[in-house]
Amino acid sequence: MTQQSLEKGCERPVVAAVRRHHAHRLWPALLLMLAAACSGGGDPQTGATDPPDGCASNPDDCGVAENYPLIGKARGGNVWANYCEDKADSAVLPRDPRELLTPGVNDGLAVAFNANWQSCDIGVERPTTCGEMREQAEIGKFVAFGNGEVGSPVAFAGGQDAPSGVDAENYNNLWQVWGLSERPDNFDELVAQRHGSPLAPWPNPYPLPGEDPNETNGGSGQLPLAYTQIREPDGTWTGEIGTKVCVFCHNGRIDTTNPDVELGTMLGGAGSIGDFAVSGSDLDKAAGVLAAPSPTSLITISTNRGTGAIDFFQLAFVLFSKGDLELLLNPKILFSQAIGNIKSPPWWNLAYRPQKFHGAILPTDASRIDLAAYYDLVSSLSGDDEAALAWNDAHSGPFQVWAETQASPRYPGEIDMDLAEAGAVLFHAKDLWADNLNNPVPRPDEGNGSCASCHGAYSPRFIHDPAYLETPELGGLAAYTVPMDVIRTDPTYAEAMQSLRNPDGSFPNATDQQNFLWCGHGNYGDTENRTPILLAPPLWGVWAAAPYLHNGSIPNIWGVLDPASQRPNIWRRVSAPARPDQEGEVVMGYDTSFERAYDTEHLGWKYDELQCGDDGTEPFLACSPLSEDQPSTAQQAISLLYEQIGITWNLPRPAGIRMSEQDIENRKIYNTNLYSQGNQGHDFTMVLTDAERRALIEYLKTL
Repeated sequence: MTQQSLEKGCERPVVAAVRRHHAHRLWPALLLMLAAACSGGGDPQTGATDPPDGCASNPDDCGVAENYPLIGKARGGNVWANYCEDKADSAVLPRDPRELLTPGVNDGLAVAFNANWQSCDIGVERPTTCGEMREQAEIGKFVAFGNGEVGSPVAFAGGQDAPSGVDAENYNNLWQVWGLSERPDNFDELVAQRHGSPLAPWPNPYPLPGEDPNETNGGSGQLPLAYTQIREPDGTWTGEIGTKVCVFCHNGRIDTTNPDVELGTMLGGAGSIGDFAVSGSDLDKAAGVLAAPSPTSLITISTNRGTGAIDFFQLAFVLFSKGDLELLLNPKILFSQAIGNIKSPPWWNLAYRPQKFHGAILPTDASRIDLAAYYDLVSSLSGDDEAALAWNDAHSGPFQVWAETQASPRYPGEIDMDLAEAGAVLFHAKDLWADNLNNPVPRPDEGNGSCASCHGAYSPRFIHDPAYLETPELGGLAAYTVPMDVIRTDPTYAEAMQSLRNPDGSFPNATDQQNFLWCGHGNYGDTENRTPILLAPPLWGVWAAAPYLHNGSIPNIWGVLDPASQRPNIWRRVSAPARPDQEGEVVMGYDTSFERAYDTEHLGWKYDELQCGDDGTEPFLACSPLSEDQPSTAQQAISLLYEQIGITWNLPRPAGIRMSEQDIENRKIYNTNLYSQGNQGHDFTMVLTDAERRALIEYLKTL
């Protein structure tokens, strides 16, 4: 095949798409990129993933990479889950492709990797066969979804000897806390809306007033996903309701009328809808002043619905200090910078990243941290370290296996596949730092300057191109940490992690002796001169993970790609409509209807833009009406306090104590002028045209 004929075969559908959308500024440049992308630069390597039509029986006969499609098949779960789909329990698992992420991998190629894999087996070893994977995944699924079953984990107690939760009688009286005149007939749904946790799509019972749960199989009520009725080891229902804190950060819901797509209630960080601060406040008020307060109401972990200090490591170092006063009173922890608000990364991408969290903090295989919210805190603070870790070590490994098998949700709307193909080429081949673009942002040290350079390769055609990946096994992996002078997003989170290090780059005992750091630190702990970094995330299911950036400050993908638009200073995601007879009387959660509340053009949830002075914005305190893109003087002073003594961010706040109906509604407001909530950065995409952005967005719908 000649170069000319090869280029014709590659570019035809893409050029057709570009011309059809009248992107006259895009298609000439795209033709040049296609020629470069199609040339391959050598003898392309083929593999068995997403083979061209007719090649499934012998992928080695499929020819060069350009014979592979630009758009891949729907990706579900990890390599193990896909391999074992039709295999016997005895089948030996293939290697985890992340094991290939070692120093020097992919050097000099288009996709950059600098975050390495590290094995951290503890408690339960990683599975080696399909049968072992299935057994562990079942345990992990129980940890994630266990509701109303014996041993279901609850906050800071694991699944054993769980402390008393909220009595069902008090839970049933939440409507009184809300100020209603009588218990509404849709009480369960209103709890789910107000607290931001969907009703479990399976039985998750609690007893209604006057019911004996042991005579009614747990009761006739239905709890949200984030709650479970606690049971005795012999199966006896206690009538006490416990909280599954992890679920508040990671539950989500997307509703669709498309019968061909399975969505609805899900775990995995898809939607950022939870508000555990409102939950804790409500449950405390219902229990009365003499009851022990819930852990989520004792401290500030979240100031907004859907985001929070999920990686609150300073506070964690105190909570998990094993009762050691030397660690607990360590000045380095006290005088370090607060993490602030961030958004939980999706669990369904866990299998495609070698390190955790937004900042490459801990190896992904360091599973203990995944269930830190179920850590037996009482045993830990009493000095019984073995007891504190027993439940965690028996369940965190299987939980990670389950999480890694999860598939990203499939986009339920229509996709212009021709335009998506154009986007696939742009995503993998457009150099955002090409000489003619004059990009003012510093260029990353590695990669070809494309989106794929940092986020990984997803198109089968590029996955099989040796100019992009050493082996197709690396397809879909994202393992590149970016310094803050390149990514330029709100620096608070990344700088706070570096504030935990000593001036010479080492870590104090208060961090090195933590149980959750037995496998070492991630890339953030190895940067020269304590340079702040962020980890570019995998993009599977990215359409379902709005809002965007590590702190959830941008409501849609268009705003990520175009810094000059769709980045409101103060905004509020649209709420679900209340029942007509309850309008103005109840607090509703975010609207999760794809057809009603999702912006298919800009790829994210619809929102209302607010101005400083609108209800809930508190002029001169929460914002400045004199300069709407700058923090108020009060906020600047407060930010300075959080930078110097980070743990002050976690102290209870007046709004959290009041928690009136209006306060709860105000928690839906995202104010980018507050500490850690800036929406700047990722501005190297300013060089894209609108036509290119439309093509990229259409491609991202396919992932």
